[in-house]
Amino acid sequence: MSDSNKSSLPWVAIPGVKRPNFVFTKVSLSIPTKIPSNMVYFLVFLSIFYIYIGGVYDLVEDPLAFGGNANNEPLLIFPSQDRQFLIEGIVAGLIMMLGAGGLYLMSQATKDPHDTSRASTYQSIGVILIVIAFFVLQNMYKCKINPEVCS
Repeated sequence: MSDSNKSSLPWVAIPGVKRPNFVFTKVSLSIPTKIPSNMVYFLVFLSIFYIYIGGVYDLVEDPLAFGGNANNEPLLIFPSQDRQFLIEGIVAGLIMMLGAGGLYLMSQATKDPHDTSRASTYQSIGVILIVIAFFVLQNMYKCKINPEVCS
């Protein structure tokens, strides 16, 4: 071993004990510098869905209402405007996400101006999804205001 590779640290010469022969190397850790855009989109949509289904309400409200009346008959919609069943929030959130999917399809219809058949298909499906989501949510709200209508 040449003298240039030896460390300059002092070493006490003890009989039978050799000086360790190693060099510390610099440890390098690499972390991603950019978060993938798909992960960001997924987290944004997940948080929006959590808000849509009334996740904050379910955390604050105690106890959770699971969807039944005093006679143990199953109900989907709570007959009061200031409370909701857990399943009611999830169903309403899924329907709102259906409408958001329709808006997304309408947005995608404007991305490629050269393929008009695909654009008109996206636009038609998007409008249909938005109209379905609107009318289903309006029906749910009508049932919430006047429960006798939906019984």
